Amino acid sequence: MRRFLAGLCGALLGIWLLAMPVHGQSISIAINNLVTGVTPFTLLRIGAGDYLNWGAGSNSSGYGFRDNSGVIEVKNSGGTWTSITGASGNPINASYWTRVPESSLTNETPMSALATALILNTTTTGVPVAYAGTACTNQFIRSLDLVGAATCQTVTLSTDTTGTLLVPRGGTGLTAGTSGGILAFTGTTTLASSTLLVNHAVLVGGGSGAAPTSLAAGLGTTTTILHGNAAAEPTWGAVVLTTDVSGILPSANGGTGNAFFALSGPATSTKTYTLPNANTTILTTNAAVTAVQGGTGFASYTQGDLLYADSTTTLAKLADVATGNALISGGIGSNPSWGKITLTAHVTGTLPATNGGTGLASYTTGDLLYANSGTTLAARAAVATGSVLVSAGVATAPVWSATPTVTTLTTSTSFNLTNVADATTAPTTSSGFGTGPSVAANNGTAAFTVNVGTGGTASAGVLTMPAATTGWICDVQNRTGQAANRADQHTVQTATTTTSITVQNQTISTGAALAWSASDILQIACRGY
Repeated sequence: MRRFLAGLCGALLGIWLLAMPVHGQSISIAINNLVTGVTPFTLLRIGAGDYLNWGAGSNSSGYGFRDNSGVIEVKNSGGTWTSITGASGNPINASYWTRVPESSLTNETPMSALATALILNTTTTGVPVAYAGTACTNQFIRSLDLVGAATCQTVTLSTDTTGTLLVPRGGTGLTAGTSGGILAFTGTTTLASSTLLVNHAVLVGGGSGAAPTSLAAGLGTTTTILHGNAAAEPTWGAVVLTTDVSGILPSANGGTGNAFFALSGPATSTKTYTLPNANTTILTTNAAVTAVQGGTGFASYTQGDLLYADSTTTLAKLADVATGNALISGGIGSNPSWGKITLTAHVTGTLPATNGGTGLASYTTGDLLYANSGTTLAARAAVATGSVLVSAGVATAPVWSATPTVTTLTTSTSFNLTNVADATTAPTTSSGFGTGPSVAANNGTAAFTVNVGTGGTASAGVLTMPAATTGWICDVQNRTGQAANRADQHTVQTATTTTSITVQNQTISTGAALAWSASDILQIACRGY
């Protein structure tokens, strides 16, 4: 049946083609499509606003291509119609960097939207961003990493620079110079090193285009100064007072400040004249020195004249008068005068001993006068009847005593007890004896007891006595000696000085020293002589 239909169609098409030769090519394509199922096109044209669809749908409800008022659009199955290209002819949904916004593009990044700057790429997304820059304070950028971050460093002249920094750039233009020299401008933009300068020498300019040099005259000496020279270098020389100095040397600089002042004086050696540290007038022989200048205002006197102030600034002369007159004050603010002394009017106070008086203005009946120093007298008041005035020693005031001590008594038969005395001062232990000796009881030196102390080994001791003229004679007994030894032991005085005695316990039969028993009591009576 198929073959029949195909043959029938072929016959009909053949007849039609014969009848319509103009459409032979189109009919040929149609016959080829019927026979092979393939329609080859050399040129395919659709009408304005037409569709080229696939699948079951057609027109705007299908998917494929269409002409939308001159814009070719495409649509996927279930999608929407979308323009294939933008105004520039490129795909509209591709990623673009554009100079300005393109309304037909859907995935663009316009450069005009970014800040004016270098552009950094963003990894993965490819989105460009404006480079924010980097800063180095007082340093320079050594390097930039991939995102523009700077490595800042200071300039190391030895490694980061080359060449020589010239004068216009703030340098010297030199790489070396003379040791001991200085830099000098030899031109408006050039520097040069001077020659070696002399130590401590004065620097002299060399003029335009030349470096300074050391003064050719050298260092000079401690007694010379630098003298100028309008035509050449200055030179050293001593100061010539007649030609090198002008004006008047003021006093502040050791001068006089006066051009008409001269001194004359010493001719053989230096003399020193000391002036006061004050403004004053120098006294001369030109006139008498006045009182306000420390003088008198008088150039001559009469023998015996006395000077007195008759005002606050002048002196007057009081002429001498007859012998025996005294100078009597006229009172405050009045002149003195000569006259006789009136005891009731001109004398006050008490005449001291140094002037032949007593220094005492009143007395009590019975007072005795005595010298209480080399220049004064004192009164010793009377005491009870029977007391005797006793000397207390050289340079000591005498005293009244009811119980005087006689140190020297001379009789008509020449019986003499000279310098024999008892003292009321108690003796004290000095050395020797046992442990803790003491004077137990006393009546001065006349009678006292001594505890020899503990220990039982001491046999002698020294006692300190009041001062005697020559020494002491003492009677010593051991009042508590042991009964077994009492018949053959005793304590005796063995030595004396003016202020001490030495006692010793002895065996009577041999005279050998014998230790006291602990706490033996010695009874002693002494007399000084």
